[in-house]
Amino acid sequence: MKRLLSILTALSLTLTFIPSFAGAQVQQERVLILFKDKVDKTIVTKAKGKVNREYKHVPALSITLPSTAIKGIQNNPNVKAVEKDIVLKVKSQTADWGITRTEAPKAWGANFTGKGVKIAVVDTGIARHDDLVIPGGISFVSYTTSFHDDNGHGTHVAGIIGARNNSIGSVGIAPESDIYAVKVLDQHGSGYLSDIVAGVDWSINNKMDIINLSLGTTTHSSTLQQVVDKAYSQNILIVAAAGNNGSSDGSGDTVNYPARYSSVIAVSATDSSDRRASFSATGSTIEVAAPGVSVLSTYLNNQYGRMSGTSMAAPYVAGNLALLIQANSSLSAKELRTKLQQGVVDLGTAGIDHWYGYGLIQAPKAEQIIEPAPAQETVLYDTKTTVVTNKSVYKAGEKINVTMTAYDHNGKVLIGANARVVVYDPLGTGKVYKGITDSRGQFKVAHSTSMWTSLKGTYEIESQTSKEGYRNSISRVKISVR
Repeated sequence: MKRLLSILTALSLTLTFIPSFAGAQVQQERVLILFKDKVDKTIVTKAKGKVNREYKHVPALSITLPSTAIKGIQNNPNVKAVEKDIVLKVKSQTADWGITRTEAPKAWGANFTGKGVKIAVVDTGIARHDDLVIPGGISFVSYTTSFHDDNGHGTHVAGIIGARNNSIGSVGIAPESDIYAVKVLDQHGSGYLSDIVAGVDWSINNKMDIINLSLGTTTHSSTLQQVVDKAYSQNILIVAAAGNNGSSDGSGDTVNYPARYSSVIAVSATDSSDRRASFSATGSTIEVAAPGVSVLSTYLNNQYGRMSGTSMAAPYVAGNLALLIQANSSLSAKELRTKLQQGVVDLGTAGIDHWYGYGLIQAPKAEQIIEPAPAQETVLYDTKTTVVTNKSVYKAGEKINVTMTAYDHNGKVLIGANARVVVYDPLGTGKVYKGITDSRGQFKVAHSTSMWTSLKGTYEIESQTSKEGYRNSISRVKISVR
């Protein structure tokens, strides 16, 4: 295991610097410039560099420039730090008892399911899956604008948090939370530091409640630290995998960044016997422990799989925080963090320790809940959704006419229900349409395609009905664009 981790680390180092042009005579390097106060792009121009990205919440630039110009920028009095745009990797190894071990069903019984809580999964993206509902997202990797997962890691992480509580597959710890796909890692599970910073920056701007970072590096970054600190100051909870580079005997301080930062909740991994996973990082910054060995969750191609790693433990904590937020919506991020620490099962040495932190996370208990659960159980009626198109095969450039119809438990059309239609292209990128069902229980969509830009292949159309007092229902249909 140690040898494998060493290979991964070495590989990431060899991928750190990528020339901008294959035939360039002067080596080009990607770096992050963190300014003391305001961004000054003129120093980039003078250094014959190119700005790749600017951030909204930290005075920093991601740039590519000749390696010979770095020293001059470092000496600029307005620059706080110049950092290599290192490559970060996901922290998974090779699965789901964890739901029972964290007592999540008891929280669900009190109607705490994470509903209304927004969680950014900053990872390899999220693939389409029957057990997941993804309201939106973004991609920061260079080769695609789609947040579709081409690795599998992000989809697995998303399912641990929010796989739906239905009759199929697995179930997440916060099955009704809103999960957003923020793609910052590529098909190999690697990504530039600048893209991770951009993912956190986006999460702040889009008012996420929780950010999950199942990734890490052994290299400190002032820019990364500043952006996660900014997120925490904006009342956003940040959860990160501690790392899979722990020693077999649990000695040493091996926690990765960004988990090491004080604004971030560092998570170690346990097995089904409440023992520290042999790979799990250890150190004084470990805050809590969570299930991370053989965790069952969603995966690519609408499948399920088992994976192990602190990457799996972190989303358990992110989902548990969603339950705490719903149960205690008036509390600040700092107060919720204290609630998380207080609601654990103490493992290992009494009190906080370097293996488990405060202990193994547990779903909210009655004494942790400030806002009382509903006094009586709400009776929900069933719904049924159908979706049809005017034909099954379209030419690129034609409009796809979609009609969804909602029915109640008696088979009558459901008027005034919330309607949501998503048209997914062959790469999994979705266009979302929302509305209200009319007097015939219908919601109609005319989705435009382009002869020049639309992808050809199989499209999937998903429709969903929701209304207060009724259970949600989903229907899907596939069509072809040629």
